[in-house]
Amino acid sequence: MPTESTFLFAGLLFLAAALGYVFARFGDTDEEEEAEEKTRASFLRGFRYLLNEESDRAVDVFTEVGDLSDDAMDTQLALGTLFRRRGEMERAIRLHQNLVDRPRSSPAQREAASFALAEDYLSSGLFDRAEDLFNSLRNSRVHGPESIRCLLRICEVTSDWDRAVDLCAEINRVEPGGVHPGQISHYYCELAEQARREQGSDVARRLLDQARAVDPLNVRAVLIQADLAADAHGGATAVQSLVSLAMAQPDLLGEVLPRLLMLAEGGNRERIADVLQELAGKPNGLRGIALAVIRDNRITDPLAVQYLAVFLAGQPAMRALLVGEQAGARPSMEAVQRLRPLLNKVLAASARYQCSNCGYGSAAMHWQCPGCRTWGSVRPVSPSGMEALLTEPVSA
Repeated sequence: MPTESTFLFAGLLFLAAALGYVFARFGDTDEEEEAEEKTRASFLRGFRYLLNEESDRAVDVFTEVGDLSDDAMDTQLALGTLFRRRGEMERAIRLHQNLVDRPRSSPAQREAASFALAEDYLSSGLFDRAEDLFNSLRNSRVHGPESIRCLLRICEVTSDWDRAVDLCAEINRVEPGGVHPGQISHYYCELAEQARREQGSDVARRLLDQARAVDPLNVRAVLIQADLAADAHGGATAVQSLVSLAMAQPDLLGEVLPRLLMLAEGGNRERIADVLQELAGKPNGLRGIALAVIRDNRITDPLAVQYLAVFLAGQPAMRALLVGEQAGARPSMEAVQRLRPLLNKVLAASARYQCSNCGYGSAAMHWQCPGCRTWGSVRPVSPSGMEALLTEPVSA
C-alpha cells in the first residue's frame, strides 16, 4: 500500500517532469540544451531511486548534478527538507551542504540553502553549527526574522535566558509585537528561578519585578515570590498574593495550596486557616482543595485533610466507600487517610494539565508546553472519567 512518503516522492517526480518542460521550452543553445538534458535525466534517475527506497543512491545522484536553475534548486531544497522531517538527518545535511558549496550558486540560492542547512543542524541538536549559520543570516531580508526566532529557540533549549530577552527585543524591533509579553515575562521568571538557586533572593526579586512589569498577569511570578518567602520563613505579602490568585483561579489550587501551607509553617497559621475556610465556600473551591490534597501526598496539614473529608462526605460514591450503609455517619480521618492513596493512583493515571494550543497532556505543570513550545498555554484540565466521581455537587 503506498505510504505518505511515496506520495510525496511522486509529487516531487511530477515537479521534476515539469522542470523538464521548462528546460526544453527555454533552452537557447545546443550546449545549454545538452546540459539541461543531463540535469533532467539525473533528476529523473534520482527520483526513481527514491521511489525504490534507495535514498543513498538518490542523494549521490542529486549531489553530482551540475549547475541548477532556481526551480531545480527549490526541488533539491524541498527534498532535503523531506529527509529532515523523516528524521534522515545525514542525508538532509549532505544535500543542503552540497547546495551551499556549489561555486556557481547565486547569493539568494546560497542563502536559502544555508538556512535549510541551519535547520538541519538545529533538528540534529548541533546547536553550535546551527547558531553560526543563523547568525550569518540575521541581516537577510528574506531569512533574517526567522533566523532570529531560531536563535531564540536555541536559547530556550540551552537555558540562555539573558540572551533570549535580548533576542526578543531584536525581534520586536523588526516585527513590532512579534513576541508576546507573556513569553518575555517567562524568561524573566526563568532568570529569577536561576537566581534563587545561585545568586540569592534579592536578585531573584528584582527579576520578578521585571517579569510583572512586562506581564502583570503572570501567575508564575506570584508562585516564585511565594517560594522566595518560604525560603525566608516569612511572607505576609506572598500569602496575600497567593490568596488573591486562589480566589480568582481555584483551578490552580494544586499549585497554590502546597505553597500556602508551607508559608503557614512560617507563622501565618491563623491567616491561612481563614483562607481555607473562605476558599471552601467558593464554587469549586472545596473541590480544588480536595484534589490538591489527593494529588500531593506531601500535604499533611490536618485542616487541609479535614476539608478533603468534608468534600468526600458530599460525594455519594465516595461516601459509600468511607462509611458504608450507616445513615448519618461521618467518615473518620483514618478512613479518609486509607482511601487517599487509592484516589491518588486513580487521578495519577489521567493528565492533570493540558496545552490549550496543541492539546499536549501531562501529569506535571509545564510553563512552556513540551509539545508546541508555547509559553503559558498549559492549564489544569477539567476532570473526566473516574475523576468525575469527585466533581458531583456537595450535598447540603
